[in-house]
Amino acid sequence: MTIKSAVIESFAEYSQFGSLREFNSHFEMWMADKKRFFSKGELIGLKRLARFAAKVPGWLMPRLGRC
Repeated sequence: MTIKSAVIESFAEYSQFGSLREFNSHFEMWMADKKRFFSKGELIGLKRLARFAAKVPGWLMPRLGRC
C-alpha cells in the first residue's frame, strides 16, 4: 500500500475508528495505561497530535510549518 500526501478525508477508509467519540475513548484508555512512560512535554505533544487526528478519527497530517 502506498499512501501519498493528499486531502485528509481521502484516508478515512483506513481509519480503525467509526467515530470521533470512539477514537477519543481508545486514546484516553491508552493514555491511562501508558502515560507513566512519557515526560510532561511528551504528553503535551501527544495530546496536541490527538487533536489533529479529530478530522478523520485516528489519522493526522500536520504540516511541518504548522507544528
